Amino acid sequence: MSDAAPDGPDTRRALLAVAAAFALVAAAAAAPALAGEAPLGGLDSPASAEDLPRALSQFDFVRDLVGEPSDAGGLEVPGGETFGALTAGGSTDVGGPISEEQLRGAARPHFLATSEEPQYWRTTGYVAYTGGGWAQRPVSRVAPSRPPDQREVTWHTVTLRQPANRLPAPWRPVDLRYDPGPETDQETTFDATETSGIAADPLVPAGETYEVSSLESVSDRGLLREVRVSGSVASTEYTTVDTTQRVSRLAERIVGDADNRYDAAAAVEAYLEGEKTYSLRDAPETGDQAADEFLFEHDVGYCENFATAMTVLLRTQDVPARYVAGYTSGERVGDDQYLVRGADAHAWVEVFFEDYGWVRFDPTPSAPRQQADSDLAAGSETFQVRVSGALVPGESVAATVTAAGSPVSGAAVSVNGGFASVTNESGAVRFVVPYAESVNVTVEPSANRTTTGGAAGGYGLASLPGREQPDDGRNGSASREFEVQTDVSVAFDSPPQPGETLDARLTVGGRPFADAAVSLDGTDQGRTNGNGELTVTVPETAAGVVDIAVSRDDLSKTVSYPLDDLQVAVSPDLVAPLPTTGATAKVTSGGEPVVGAPVQLNGKQVGVTDADGAVRLTIPLDRAPSVTATASGKTATAAVDWVLVSLALAVLAAAGVLAGVALAARRRGLTLARVVAALRYAAREALAAAVDAISGLGDALDDLAAEFRAAAADGWREVLAWLTGLPARLRLPDLAGFVERVAAAARAGSRTAADGTADDDTPAPLQRVWARFVALVGVEGWRTKTPVEVAQAAVDAGFPREPVTRVASSFRDAAYGGRDTDAAAEEAADALGDLDAEEGEQ
Repeated sequence: MSDAAPDGPDTRRALLAVAAAFALVAAAAAAPALAGEAPLGGLDSPASAEDLPRALSQFDFVRDLVGEPSDAGGLEVPGGETFGALTAGGSTDVGGPISEEQLRGAARPHFLATSEEPQYWRTTGYVAYTGGGWAQRPVSRVAPSRPPDQREVTWHTVTLRQPANRLPAPWRPVDLRYDPGPETDQETTFDATETSGIAADPLVPAGETYEVSSLESVSDRGLLREVRVSGSVASTEYTTVDTTQRVSRLAERIVGDADNRYDAAAAVEAYLEGEKTYSLRDAPETGDQAADEFLFEHDVGYCENFATAMTVLLRTQDVPARYVAGYTSGERVGDDQYLVRGADAHAWVEVFFEDYGWVRFDPTPSAPRQQADSDLAAGSETFQVRVSGALVPGESVAATVTAAGSPVSGAAVSVNGGFASVTNESGAVRFVVPYAESVNVTVEPSANRTTTGGAAGGYGLASLPGREQPDDGRNGSASREFEVQTDVSVAFDSPPQPGETLDARLTVGGRPFADAAVSLDGTDQGRTNGNGELTVTVPETAAGVVDIAVSRDDLSKTVSYPLDDLQVAVSPDLVAPLPTTGATAKVTSGGEPVVGAPVQLNGKQVGVTDADGAVRLTIPLDRAPSVTATASGKTATAAVDWVLVSLALAVLAAAGVLAGVALAARRRGLTLARVVAALRYAAREALAAAVDAISGLGDALDDLAAEFRAAAADGWREVLAWLTGLPARLRLPDLAGFVERVAAAARAGSRTAADGTADDDTPAPLQRVWARFVALVGVEGWRTKTPVEVAQAAVDAGFPREPVTRVASSFRDAAYGGRDTDAAAEEAADALGDLDAEEGEQ
């Protein structure tokens, strides 16, 4: 048998495949010319299955040769962990509830874009309506006939903050520039198709930047109104839809007598905006007819529901339309810069117009969508602010503003409520540190503009002007508080004395304190010059210290200049200075408290003295921690002695107390074994008492039920009398008896552990009675049960309660409670005799 293939249908199929391949290559080479433009950055790959001519796509082997579109997972809402459309693929579901986890992740930045105008950032489109969602399908390529020299191109820059296999770009992208960063060692291939946009393989990592050009917008809607409603040269895939009759009838009613495609699409868009409510949190589950269910059964949905409904409605009227996923413009953060988050993920509709290509329509109500986006982004940090240099009042410092890790240009920067400047192209700005305790740096974009709704351009036609929107509340402002170095020091030309006039020099943060108002002990002295200098007179009444008050703008400080030597005294909170305990250091000069003196503990500053010259500190584990205070060039140090000695004495004292307790317990015969035994016996007896109480309650309820039935049999008067007398018969639980019972069991357990005897080492007469009793009632496992448990088992077995309880109580009281054993044995024997007699009668 020959292995050679026969000359038949298989051979003809192979020849047809070769011819198809040549046709595809020729079509790919001719397509740019037909489209009137160059391929996307020279990166167009061979035609994909979705670019096959319809006549060829019906052959499975041709589609196998080229390959099907990949299904990388659709729009990431719902079903994913976050919002987004950076990893869109061959199919996507529509609608459905959104999880709280997705909502929480919606504020995450996805990319930062630089564009002259706000844009819709398209990532992918879908052709085939599956009922519950959308899928990509092979379609014929249709190019507009508008000459290329009439279409201007604009460039946009995108920096990714999440990995992407679909690159966001305004529709329609024309060219792509991508230079991988030094940390990216992978080779990336790009495939630009009319439906899917720009696909990347493998994923482009976060942090990468690319430039993409797109066709610039025109604003003449009259051109679009020249296109008739139906009868398009676009693929019938864009006018084919499997839906219900009531959807088609609704579409006819909405479109009405519109005589052009633009008015028909605008009518459907306006209908959905006006009749349906937007909500991310109340969207219902969808079935296998998502458009029909949204139009007739639900009043609430989000962008996916709106875009699906519009696309399906238009297709029933033979209007070519497709479902598109991507992002809205995002949040304006600087000059032509937009921060796009997961919350900005969106879906809209593209309608095909002969000579102009695909035009965007957005049927989702803009105001509630923008409010929802704002709510999702609330609490997230739009800007990051970093300050370089020391923050000293009066000094000029540089600040850098970034958004999602990239510099922001043109952002307005305010310092403590006053406008400072705007950032440059590197995101940098300089400002003078104000005279204040802290600096609040506020950043906001110079302007915020958003567009939405309305037709916007696509293939061969850029955006038509969108409708102006009210401010959505996302102004991108951010504030950060910084501490300022405000330590003030004073130096005199010579040691000051009361009544003396001399020159002083003031500094703040180590820099001259210029133009500061100065007073000494409440007496005004004037203002410092540019070098922080002025001449002052020490008051005649000054003693020990002189208080120097300094102020300028929002900064006011008071420091004490010691006229005498400094002294530091440390007072521990406890009797002795133990490690980790608190202490107070007080700084004085001539007996007067020194205010504003920095205090260090073992070389590290712990604070500045208050109005009483005091500062709090924690004693470290050190042999002799040193406390140092500095004021106006004078220094004093004190050592905290006896720290380790105090710790050793405390440990010895604690050990002595424990030893004393142990010795006292031993002398009283109290051991750990006795404690454990007492607790075990007490717990067991408490449980037995609880069982007795529950059993007694059941018997009492049975008795009450019998009494009620008897009273009811005699008429309502007897019932009323019975109810009247019921409160007087109620008795509170015998808590004292319960406590005594448990205490007796604990004492018995303690004695058992001390004597080393077993639980049943009771005197022989009583033990013999107990043995006869358990033999009579036949309770199994009685050796591991308490007397109360044995008695309850006997009653449950049908023995009379009264004699059984007497026997068990006598044994228990003798065994655990210290009762006289002879009397207990006699009583138990009598009860056992009564039990025998009653059993004999039965």
